[in-house]
Amino acid sequence: MKTINVLLASALTAGTIAGCGDNAANGSGDGGKAPVLLSQTATGGGSSANVAAICTLQAEDYANAFDTTAGNTGNQHRTDNVDIEATADAGGGYNVAWTANGEWLAHNNVTFPTSGAYTIAYRVAAPSAGGVISTDLNGGAIPLGTTSVPATGGWQNWTTVQRTLNVNAGTYNVGTFISSAGFNLNWISIAGASCGSTPPPPPPGWTLAWADEFNGTSLDTSKWNIEVNGDGGGNNELQYYTARSENIRVTGGELVIEARKEAYMGKQYTSGRITTQNKASWQYGRMEARMKIPTGKGTWPAFWMLGNSISSVGWPASGEIDIMEHVNSEAVTHGTIHWRDHNNAYANYGGPSGNLDFSQFHVYAVEWDASVIRWYVDGNKFHEVNIAGGINGTSEFHAPYFLLFNLAVGGNWPGSPDGSTAFPNRMQVDYVRVYRR
Repeated sequence: MKTINVLLASALTAGTIAGCGDNAANGSGDGGKAPVLLSQTATGGGSSANVAAICTLQAEDYANAFDTTAGNTGNQHRTDNVDIEATADAGGGYNVAWTANGEWLAHNNVTFPTSGAYTIAYRVAAPSAGGVISTDLNGGAIPLGTTSVPATGGWQNWTTVQRTLNVNAGTYNVGTFISSAGFNLNWISIAGASCGSTPPPPPPGWTLAWADEFNGTSLDTSKWNIEVNGDGGGNNELQYYTARSENIRVTGGELVIEARKEAYMGKQYTSGRITTQNKASWQYGRMEARMKIPTGKGTWPAFWMLGNSISSVGWPASGEIDIMEHVNSEAVTHGTIHWRDHNNAYANYGGPSGNLDFSQFHVYAVEWDASVIRWYVDGNKFHEVNIAGGINGTSEFHAPYFLLFNLAVGGNWPGSPDGSTAFPNRMQVDYVRVYRR
C-alpha cells in the first residue's frame, strides 16, 4: 500500500527538481534537542500552529529507497543497499549515512489533517556545506521545495534544519531526494502531522475478508494471474498483454500497469491485465481499490469483475460488474453491469460518476448484496441497480465473481490513440480490498 506515490527520484535527475523552489533553510545548532520540541514552533497561520501532534520519521525506517551503490556500507539495521550506521546523536539508534546525489527515501502514510502550513525538520550532520534535500509528494506532481544542509563539523556532529511547507489536507507518502549530497540524515519530523502504516478501519458494518496492499517487490502470484495474449479483449483492442516488468510490476507500495507504444508480437502496443480467477472470488461484498488512472485518446483503464461461470457459459451469461472504467480524456468514470437478460438477449445498465481530477488517487468501490449493487467514488454514491430476485434476468449477479485490473489501448469504445496520447502511461493501484458483512 502506498497512499500517494513518491517514487520521485526515479523520474528526476540528481540536482534538478522540476517545479521545486529554492526555499532557504533555517539552521539551528541545537545540540541534539528531542524532535518533539519542534511541535511547539510550528508556524504560519495554518493547521499546524499550536498543535502538539508531530510525525517523526526515522530515516533508516523508510518504506522504499534508492541507493547508488550496492550493499549497506555501514552494515547496520538493514541488509539492502542503503548505507546505515549507528548514530552518536542524542537518543541513539541509527542514521542513513554518506548520501550521494540522486539517492532517495520514501516514508509512507503521513497525514496532514487540514490544509495549511507545516514545519518540516531534518536532523543532519555534514563535514562541509553544500548538501540539498528536496521534498516531494505524489511522484513529483507536488514539489515542496528544497532545504540546504550546512557544515556541522563532522559526520556525527548533528544539527536540525527546518522550514515551512504548505500542504493540502490528505494522507501522503513523503519523499526525500538528495539533490546535492555529502551529509548524514537521522530523522525527519513534521509538526502538526501524524504518521503510521496501519490501513484505515473498514467501513461501518463491513469486515475485511481479502486484500492486496502491494507492499512487496513483485506481484503475489498466490493471489493473481497474469494474462498473456493479444486477443483484443473481445473489443478490438490494440495491445498485447505481457508478463514483463515493463508492463506489470509492484514497486513503491503500488501495482503499476503500464501501457507502452512498441512493436511486440505483431501489435504496436503492450500493456498488462491481471485476474484472481480460480484463486479468489466472492458472492456479494464491498470491493474497493485506491487508484490513479491515466487519461488520453485511446486509453481504457478498468477495475472490474467477471462471474466464475465464464469458463463454462461464456459472456455475457457469466455476468460482468465494471467497478471503474474510464476512456479517453472524459471527466467521469463509468460503473456498469453486463448480462444476458430474461429474453436471452445481451443487456447492460450503467451510469457515470461526477467529474474527477485524474491527477489524483481516488477510491473506486461497489457494494453488492442480494438486492442491489451500488457504485461509489471516494465514498460518494453515483449509481445503483436493482437485482432483487433476479429481476430482468439478473440471476447472474447471485453467484461468485473474481477481480480484474487491466489497462487497454484502443478498442471499440475509446477508439485508437493519436499523436496527442502520451506513452508510456500507467495505472497505479495503491491497494485493493474486499469486505464482507
